[in-house]
Amino acid sequence: MTEKPTPVIADITIFPIGEGTSVGNYAREAFRAMKGIKTVMLEPTAMSTTVEAANLRDVLNALETAHEAVLKMGAKRIFIGLRVDHRLDKPHTANYKIKRITGQL
Repeated sequence: MTEKPTPVIADITIFPIGEGTSVGNYAREAFRAMKGIKTVMLEPTAMSTTVEAANLRDVLNALETAHEAVLKMGAKRIFIGLRVDHRLDKPHTANYKIKRITGQL
């Protein structure tokens, strides 16, 4: 992720329901679609994607893009999990938060 402070850090989880036990191809396509959005920074994790952006609109645009990608793959039902940290009192990044948790700062 970037070290440039952004006010919005989000965690997006998206996958189809009822499409079998393996949803990796759907997750990959959703991530690939979000990579096309130049106004967000992405970091894939084992269970979700961390998204950093200057504003909530860009995060929601990334989510909508991922949703459309999963729909195009034929999903009939989609689970979406979204958690947002919109911090305005001081600059922060996802990397800074990880360093604080792991004791690197």
